[in-house]
Amino acid sequence: MTGGDRPGRRGDRPRGTEGAPRKGASSGADRRAEPTERAPSRPPTIVELEINSLAAGGDGVARDPGGRVTFVPNTVPGDRVRVGLVKETKSFARGELVEVLAPSPSRVEPPCEYFRAGCGGCQWQHVARAAQLEAKQAIVANALRNIAGLAIERIADPAPPLGWRRRARFHVVGGRVGLYANASHRLIPLAHCPQLEPALEPAFKAVASVTPPDGELAFVRGHRGEIVVGLERSWRGAPALIGRAGIVGVIAGDDVHGETVIEIEPDLYGGPWDFAQASAAGNRALIAATQAALGPGPGRLLELYAGAGNFTRGFVAAGWDVTATDVEPPRKPIARARFISGAAQWVLGKLEGMFDAIVLDPPRTGAAEAIDGIVKISPKTIVYVSCDPATLARDVARLVTAGYRAERAWPFDLMPQTSHVEVVLRLTLETPAT
Repeated sequence: MTGGDRPGRRGDRPRGTEGAPRKGASSGADRRAEPTERAPSRPPTIVELEINSLAAGGDGVARDPGGRVTFVPNTVPGDRVRVGLVKETKSFARGELVEVLAPSPSRVEPPCEYFRAGCGGCQWQHVARAAQLEAKQAIVANALRNIAGLAIERIADPAPPLGWRRRARFHVVGGRVGLYANASHRLIPLAHCPQLEPALEPAFKAVASVTPPDGELAFVRGHRGEIVVGLERSWRGAPALIGRAGIVGVIAGDDVHGETVIEIEPDLYGGPWDFAQASAAGNRALIAATQAALGPGPGRLLELYAGAGNFTRGFVAAGWDVTATDVEPPRKPIARARFISGAAQWVLGKLEGMFDAIVLDPPRTGAAEAIDGIVKISPKTIVYVSCDPATLARDVARLVTAGYRAERAWPFDLMPQTSHVEVVLRLTLETPAT
């Protein structure tokens, strides 16, 4: 399902990017190495492999007899499989599953018929939940393995295995609503989606039944039950959706109908194109962990990449004097918090005075541009919330080099059946030697 990624804090309506297939994160080798040339008519090499682990992007990982890493989607650790190699380099290969010769004990029957048909909205419905959690724990541990002295807690699992999405995006092609098949632009039409909150399902069906315009389609449901819909293109049928299945507002292209900014959680407002954690239960756990890692106020707190104020609300309530920043302000101000609009590195260069702590929750690309400014401020405590362990490790390594100690990390599985994992990590400034 689209919308799992965190490209930024205010999710503008897509322009010119609709239709990009969502794939797992590629390895550095994938970006650097040149594939071996094949004649177009040559069939793929067939090999038998045993899957050893799951990669951050969701693929199974095996090694061929020569030790070369091979990535194979739709596999499970412990599977013995026959694979057709579709891309080969000296250091790695990518394959397509041809046959499961001996299934892993962790392989399960996917509960969704659309996943079985190749839908790319989830990556791991064929993997038992316990194995999913172990894989995410291993992904975090592997990414952070070079951070000396870091304690990594067991992964938390606060969201239900299905039915956790209060926010989602779909594609519309030829008036049909669905999701793309894995690594393709081929639409798989959906009559329902088991990842949606049950209360959001009627709104999905109401929109899908009236042939919406092609492009992206977004939903968000507030804590009081209001639902707002986003359509990429203008549509004269949009006003008729208001009042159906809890829908109170529709954004269709540049046209706005009804109430399009709702209270997603108490004092947290947004619309269908805005970022918000997809799982309400998962978000509660993430907020609690971030607050616990920071501790209570008083003190001066700088919050970078604050978005709609998801964490800001709790920090103010805990007694912190909060200055929150992001490229755009929240839809509605957070009481007793100051907000500065601008990119993180620009804001850091303009701030005066010291801060006792900094909390940052950057997009998937991380906070490389902000690290020097954070170090210059030299807060005693830094809490980093990340949705990509690889960029988290990169940024934390720079902070450690600058004199911080990475103490503890808390992984979270907020998006079951997918390869996404969230991490809260606390760093403290080392006492200078005397």
